[in-house]
Amino acid sequence: MRLSGKCALITGAARGIGLTLARSYLAEGATVALADINAEEVARAARDLGPKAIAVRMDVASQGSIDAGFAEAVAQMGGLDILVNNAALFDAAPITGISRASFDRLFAVNVAGTLFCLQAPRGR
Repeated sequence: MRLSGKCALITGAARGIGLTLARSYLAEGATVALADINAEEVARAARDLGPKAIAVRMDVASQGSIDAGFAEAVAQMGGLDILVNNAALFDAAPITGISRASFDRLFAVNVAGTLFCLQAPRGR
């Protein structure tokens, strides 16, 4: 139990790699906040994982959502020791087919979201 007593927040954790990471962190003893833009899916995932998992609705492209999500996780867990910036998007269109709106959304999630999650207060 290498992570016993540690609290982690994982973005993009409702499914896929983020959910797999959450399972691994829980197996190592951590308490985990699963953060995702899909509130229903992340709530279901946290319920399925058990009492050491909590769900936090968070859109990493929105500063207000980041602030609220981190505040909720810190309030419920007493602080955060670990952040996993997992949330990400991609556009499978060819270069000439990527729209400005798609690029802006990708940048907001993949770059700005990562940066501003790193800056978020973690308590402790």
